[in-house]
Amino acid sequence: MHEPIRGGGPSSAGGARKLAIQIGVTVSVVVIAVVLVLYLLISGREKLSAGNAVASPTAGQSESIRVSSDALVTKPGSTEPKVVLSLYEDLLCPHCARFEQAYGPTIDELIASGTVAVDYYLIAILDSPRNQNYSSRAAAAAYCVADYSVEAFRGFHAALLAAQPDEFARDFPTDDDLAETAEEAGAGGDVADCILSGRYVEMTKGLAADTDVQSTPTVRINGEDYDLSTPEDLVRKVTRLANR
Repeated sequence: MHEPIRGGGPSSAGGARKLAIQIGVTVSVVVIAVVLVLYLLISGREKLSAGNAVASPTAGQSESIRVSSDALVTKPGSTEPKVVLSLYEDLLCPHCARFEQAYGPTIDELIASGTVAVDYYLIAILDSPRNQNYSSRAAAAAYCVADYSVEAFRGFHAALLAAQPDEFARDFPTDDDLAETAEEAGAGGDVADCILSGRYVEMTKGLAADTDVQSTPTVRINGEDYDLSTPEDLVRKVTRLANR
């Protein structure tokens, strides 16, 4: 007579325990993976928020690249700056390069002291097939860099104006050249892909009309046109507004 087969013996109990342990380990690994992904997503967003990075521009919208410091003077009971200095520049415009040379260090000091928040609008009024549409390509590249980091944008912006091609040159920096300059300024991630795809070219082409700007550089303080005179006069003007 054969003994009936009975479950629940030592081997089946051990198998159940092993299965439970395996399931537990699998669940733990999945939980850890989810937590890690969430951490990377959140820390990535915090990285974009740090240093006053702006949201990604969207084609067709009038977008600025805001640069400010943690010392920013704000309106009472608000996070809005008391003084916004808006700069409208074409990166091929020789007057813009001279403006950067004359006013750049002063503007950097005003940002660092918290006296102003600076909104950069990079427009393309000099765009033409003759200059290989450099204005819109360079401006669009700057928005790509700003998506990654405001500090990288500041370096990229300064580098392009310092090495600005002649307005009537025969050859102009290619998109690959712009991507290389972006990398040298500290931009990584998918910035090169953004530049090479021309993600913000159409936006920059329409930005002059959207902001009602006919010449560059145009400077506005709290939305009002400001006639350039000297860096010292600019400091007096914005300091007076910040101290009100």
